[in-house]
Amino acid sequence: MASSDAEPPPAKKVKTLEKSWKLFLTENLGPEGKVFGLQDLFAHGFDLPDASRTATGVTTVATAAAAARLTANRQANKFYTLRLEHRQGGPMAQHRGEERILLFRSDRPGAIAKIIYSSELPEGSESSLKQPPPLQQGASLHNVHVYSTAHAKIHVLDVKSQYRGRDLGGLLFTEAKRSLTSKYCSNDDDDDDNDEDVKLVGGDSTSGPVKSNVYKQKQLYDVECKLDAEEDVTRHGKLVSFYEHLGCRVKSSKRVQYVNNNDSETYRKIPMQIDLHPPKANSPSKRERARIRRRRFSHLASPMGSFLPVQLVGAFGKLSVRSHGSQELMKLDWLVTETPEGIQFCTTHGHLLLATPSGTVSVLSPGDQDNDDDSDLDIDTNVLNKWTHFMPCHVSDDDISEDVNDRSQSDSSRSLWVLRTCHDTFLTADSLRQTLSCTRLPSFWQANGANLSLVCTSDTPPRRQHYRKCWKFQTYDYVSTMRSRFLNFSLGKATLLEALGWIHSFPAHPFHAWSSDESIPDSTPDCAPSLRTLCFLMAETAREEGLPDWVQLVALFHELGEAVKVLDPSNTGEMAKSIYDWTISSRSRVVGCRIPQRATFSEFRHLNMDEDNSRFNSDTGAYQANCGLENVFLMWSGCEYMFYLLKHNNVTLPEEGLVMLRYFLLGDWHEHGEYSSLVNTDDDDMLPFVQEFEALRRSVRLKCVDCGDLSDEQCSFLWNTHYEGIAAKYNCDHVFNW
Repeated sequence: MASSDAEPPPAKKVKTLEKSWKLFLTENLGPEGKVFGLQDLFAHGFDLPDASRTATGVTTVATAAAAARLTANRQANKFYTLRLEHRQGGPMAQHRGEERILLFRSDRPGAIAKIIYSSELPEGSESSLKQPPPLQQGASLHNVHVYSTAHAKIHVLDVKSQYRGRDLGGLLFTEAKRSLTSKYCSNDDDDDDNDEDVKLVGGDSTSGPVKSNVYKQKQLYDVECKLDAEEDVTRHGKLVSFYEHLGCRVKSSKRVQYVNNNDSETYRKIPMQIDLHPPKANSPSKRERARIRRRRFSHLASPMGSFLPVQLVGAFGKLSVRSHGSQELMKLDWLVTETPEGIQFCTTHGHLLLATPSGTVSVLSPGDQDNDDDSDLDIDTNVLNKWTHFMPCHVSDDDISEDVNDRSQSDSSRSLWVLRTCHDTFLTADSLRQTLSCTRLPSFWQANGANLSLVCTSDTPPRRQHYRKCWKFQTYDYVSTMRSRFLNFSLGKATLLEALGWIHSFPAHPFHAWSSDESIPDSTPDCAPSLRTLCFLMAETAREEGLPDWVQLVALFHELGEAVKVLDPSNTGEMAKSIYDWTISSRSRVVGCRIPQRATFSEFRHLNMDEDNSRFNSDTGAYQANCGLENVFLMWSGCEYMFYLLKHNNVTLPEEGLVMLRYFLLGDWHEHGEYSSLVNTDDDDMLPFVQEFEALRRSVRLKCVDCGDLSDEQCSFLWNTHYEGIAAKYNCDHVFNW
């Protein structure tokens, strides 16, 4: 029996969300029916911070002038997209058959990148629309080969320096290749209006698609496209490698030239070439199938509308995606386009991102369209179009109970989005493999307009809302009030073992996106690990790593602060359910002094009243310089409560163990070296212990994500055979005053 004044409720199955994700999304996404676009995702990154707001909120002549300059800068840096423009000939042309593909910003004149190339037919050629000879009965037009060679040259490929690093040069080169291929190597543009009369039929060369009208075909050519890779000798091979990645080869028969452009630099000019060919002449049915695929794909993947270059990023950098045909993993540079149905992701090299009904995500390359064995692509154009669209849905940080004025200043670069597919799945990134896929449970993305990235984050709406409340409630006065209320230890009496039983009803990961939607297989949280399981696993890991027994004991007891919700159900328990749960372990900070800029979820700092209190806006604030962390107020949390609980009940744990318990959540100090004006030499001595304990906890929490929940029998066995003796050794086995 528990020794507390009130009998605690029986343990219950862990559920982190009582509602299904379908209901959650309905309640928490943006305005119903709104289709979010590129500006909704990224516009904030083009804005500069408002310098007119000082720490005290006072506007001076200087700050007003700064604000005026910033307004002008905002106008110069307002949201924009990019667009391509293809031009042929004209008065500026310097070469026969010259064409230019230019890249523009939507908000200003002048190209930011360009490629200039020219092409011409071989001498003696009459026309690119030459009619082939009459077909004999039973012969196939597709078996007629009349390929001469057209000649092309890339004269200029230039991207302005501030726009480099996004493979925009690769985009321009790919578009030039596409244009040359369409002009000389393809007859896909013939009879555009007759595709409705073409149907794909499986089978061999004796069956397949036929057109209802008589075939017409322009003469096709191979294309020899030459260019010179002119690179600074100090960056030997960099530009050559870039062109080789695009399919070019060095012409070994030509000499490398060294030139000086009157800028005191010497350049290497390496002759290179890329060869373009008409599609292989397979059977009529296979050739026509590939033709229709190319037609469909060109309409889907062409970035000739407005777009933004965007990086898709996971926990360890750029995300990979598999090729639809080869299953090869690739890291690509993405262009995001906006359509009435959502957004599409295509690459600078002409790949298109597809989400299939099975949950796989792959990129369809232009070469995949000619794969005779791939019947997955023989689907209706409208269906394929839906597979390439992702619907951005914004998940609000706002709490409906908060004042509307508190909702307007959050940094939208940290707010959460989900990317929904037409299959009611969500685009996600595998955190270990760093690959893209789709799941029935939502994963969350953060759109950063400053560096044009979409980052798949471990953050969830419950976690952001919890930290939002931390910033709002955890002021110096709030902590003072909570210390006065709880540090008299009058809630009741119980042993630490009894408290371990109580926290079995709380989840180890309270902010994870578990689902209680039983329509989604394997997504119910009935077997999700409890907080008790996390504590035992952390203690066992410390034991396996040979750490001292007192470290094992601190690991076992470090989350017992959540037991206060059981001992104080009418106050702490009810508040945790309806307003704010301070017992959950959260990244901590010192209250009563200037808050570090890098503090966790700092975008919510405007909600904290101490920000406008001049007493707390210095490095020392309410404290003496170098007074030591033992003399400051930390955020009021379950671990802070446990630190004082163990001291009050006269445990004999080493001081290092108690310090680890109190400071492991203070990452601003032990990870980033903040609060240098407050710490003293004693804190410096304890720092390695705190860092090691936090590293242990991080590793165990990662292992605990997919583990099952330990049973009562398993926990009792571990306690009886090992931890009971250690608890007695350090005077932790008696009835505690809580």
